[in-house]
Amino acid sequence: MKKTSIAKSTVLIILFSLIGKMMGFVRESMVAAIFGAGFEKDAFVAAQSATSTVSMYIVMGISTVFIPSLQSVYSRYGEEGKHKFTNNIFSIVSLLTILIMILGIVGAPLLTMLVGPRFDPRTKALTVQLIQLGMPVIVFSAYEGIFTGYLHFHNRFGIAASVPIWLNLVYLAYLMIFSTKFGIYGLTIVSVLAVVAEYICVWYGSHRVGYRFQPMLDLKDEHTKQTLLLAIPAIITVSVNNINTLVNRALASGLASGSMSRLDYANKLNVLVIGIFITAITSVIYPAMSKAFDEGEMEKGKRIMNGSVRSVLLITIPAMAGLIVLAQPIVELAFMRGVFTQADADATAICLRFYTLALVSISVNNVQNRVFYSLEDTKTPFYLGVVNVLFNVGCNLILVRTMGINGLALSVSIAQTVVTWVSFTMLRKKIGHIGMRSYVKITIKTVIASVIMGAFAYYFYFGGIALLGNVGNGIKLLHFTLTVGLSALLYFFTLDLLGLKEVKDIKKIVAIKFLKKKIA
Repeated sequence: MKKTSIAKSTVLIILFSLIGKMMGFVRESMVAAIFGAGFEKDAFVAAQSATSTVSMYIVMGISTVFIPSLQSVYSRYGEEGKHKFTNNIFSIVSLLTILIMILGIVGAPLLTMLVGPRFDPRTKALTVQLIQLGMPVIVFSAYEGIFTGYLHFHNRFGIAASVPIWLNLVYLAYLMIFSTKFGIYGLTIVSVLAVVAEYICVWYGSHRVGYRFQPMLDLKDEHTKQTLLLAIPAIITVSVNNINTLVNRALASGLASGSMSRLDYANKLNVLVIGIFITAITSVIYPAMSKAFDEGEMEKGKRIMNGSVRSVLLITIPAMAGLIVLAQPIVELAFMRGVFTQADADATAICLRFYTLALVSISVNNVQNRVFYSLEDTKTPFYLGVVNVLFNVGCNLILVRTMGINGLALSVSIAQTVVTWVSFTMLRKKIGHIGMRSYVKITIKTVIASVIMGAFAYYFYFGGIALLGNVGNGIKLLHFTLTVGLSALLYFFTLDLLGLKEVKDIKKIVAIKFLKKKIA
C-alpha cells in the first residue's frame, strides 16, 4: 500500500472506531444506569468473560493468523487457491466452534467456578444461566474473524471497522425499548445477536470483493493445518490482557459486592484509546508488514514496524496522562446516573488510574505481536503471554490484600510493562536492529509534552468547575470537551517546539491540503 492509502485507511478506521466507541460509551452509560454495580451486573460481567469477551479474542486470533496464511496461499496458488483455502477454513472452524459451544453450555457450572469462584449462590446460579444463553456467540465470532481477515487482506478496512456500529445499534435498541421487560437475560441474548450483526456485515463486505461460498472440507490440507495450529497460541496471546482481566475478576468476586463491576467499568475506559487509535494502526500496517516479510523485504518490514511503534507512543503517552488527571470527571460523566452512585464513581476512578499505567505497554505490545505474526512466529508471543499471566497472578496475590481492586489493576500494569521490554529484546534477536534509539527519543519528548499538557488539563478543568459552581452534566461535558481540545493543541504545540518529526510531517500535510483548496 502507498503511504497515502495507509493514511486514508487509518483515518477511516479511526473515524468508524470513534463513532463505534461513542455509541459504546452511550451503551455502557445506559447499562450502568439500568443495572448499576449489583449482583446481576457482576453475574453478567462474569458470564461475558466466558462468552462474548473470549469470542472477541477468537475474532482477533483467527483474523491475525489468517492474513499471513492467506498471503502465502495466494502467492503460490493464486485466486483459486485463495477461495479454496478460505472455504476450507470456514468449514473446519464451523465444526470446531459448534463443538466448543456445546461443551460450553454443558460445562457452564465449571466455567462459573473459573470466572466467579467466590460468588454467593444466587450470583453463581445466575452466571451459569447467562453463560449458557451467551455461548452461541463463539460460532459467529469465529466467522467474523475469518471474514475480517479476508477484508484486511484485500485492503478493505472500512467495512471491517464499521462493525462496532452495528453491534452497538443492536444493544442500544434493546436498552431503549426492551430492557425493562427482559432484564439481564435479554441483555445476554442481545450480546449474541449483536455479534451476528457484525458477522453479516463482514460477510457482505467479503462477498462484494469476490468471496463465494463453496462447500469444502479438506482436513489434510497443509496450509489449513498450519493456520489452525498457529491460531491456538495466537488466540491465547491476543487475549493475554483479557486473561489478566479474567484473573482479576475472579479475585474481585471475593471482595465487596460491586467490585467486579467497578473493575470492569475501569478496564473498559482504559482500553477505549486502544480500540479507537491503536486498532486502526495495527489493522492497516499488519497486511503491509506481512507482505513485506513474506517477500523477503526485511528492511521495509522493519520501517513499517518503527513507524507504527512511534505512532503508538505519540498517541498513548498523552492519553495515559489525560486519563490519570481526568479520571474522576470521565467516570462521572460516563456512568454516574441511575443506580450508579458517587461511591461507585469514586472507586472506579481510582481503579482506572492504576489500569491506565498499562496503556502504553499494551498498545506497543500489540504492534510487537503483529511483527512476530508477520514472520509466522506465534510461539514467541505465546511464551511471552504465559510469562505475562504468571507475573500478573503473582502480583495480584501480593497486592490484592492491601489494595483491593486497585492492586488488581496495578498488577496488570506491572506485568504488561515487563513483558513489553522483554518482547523488544526478543525482536532484536530475531530481526536485528529495531530502532530503539528513536523510540527513546520520541518517548522523552512525548513525556515532557504530556506532563505540561496534564498540568494544564488539571488546573483548567477543576479550576473551571470551581468557578462554575453547581452546574449540570451538560455544562460539565462542554467544559470537559473544551479542556480536552485545548490540552491536545497544547500537546502538539509543545512537541512542535521540541522538534518532533511526526508533528512537522502533519503540519506539511495540512499546509499542502490548505494550499490545494486555496488554489481550487
